[in-house]
Amino acid sequence: MQTLAPISTELDWLLRIVVAALCGGVIGYERAIQRKSAGIRTHIVVAIASALFMIVSKYGFNDILNMRDIALDPSRIAAQIVTGISFIGAGTILVRKEQISGLTTAAGVWATAAIGMAIGAGMYFMGILSTALLFLIQMLFHDDMIISKITPHIRFNIQIEAANTPRILSRIQKELENSHVENISIKILDVSEKWIVFYVDGVINNKLDENKIIMSLRKYPDIDRISYTRGGRSNG
Repeated sequence: MQTLAPISTELDWLLRIVVAALCGGVIGYERAIQRKSAGIRTHIVVAIASALFMIVSKYGFNDILNMRDIALDPSRIAAQIVTGISFIGAGTILVRKEQISGLTTAAGVWATAAIGMAIGAGMYFMGILSTALLFLIQMLFHDDMIISKITPHIRFNIQIEAANTPRILSRIQKELENSHVENISIKILDVSEKWIVFYVDGVINNKLDENKIIMSLRKYPDIDRISYTRGGRSNG
């Protein structure tokens, strides 16, 4: 039974793995510059593993498939990559005090797996083109100035702990309106005889300084604490 592939075929498979590693490293390089948890090494490993999985899935069972009355589905390993890589992606997503980080990194790991699978399947052009596109998108949209031009308005979210005094909610809402916060919505999270905790959601112009808005609220002695989530954005 023939189990070894010709040397030319083996070199082609090796080339696919090398190209997948290079493409994964390019995407991981941008993440490493931003000091994210999943950097160059993680992306290269994912790309190589995905390419290898794809090669095994496509060509690893030729000796069995050549036997009479034997049929296998080469896509089954590739399908498992999509499921398995989601656990790695989920591990890079963190939530701290309503601030989400790691979403872009998780998406990058997911995309790197797809690129590795494409190159492992011999789709070099699609893999390289996707790498270039992802790299440009991540570099381009990481600049807040460009994002600011695209999104002139952002969400303004704060959580306030204050003394439960008369008209405290209306006074704070009035102050926020004077600071040009629009579409204000206030939701009470906890209330007692002495204290009240509530969440404020609104919209502000991207050119406004959020710090000045928060400091304008600090002049109220009834406010004990303000927790702020920047513009509803998540750091990736």
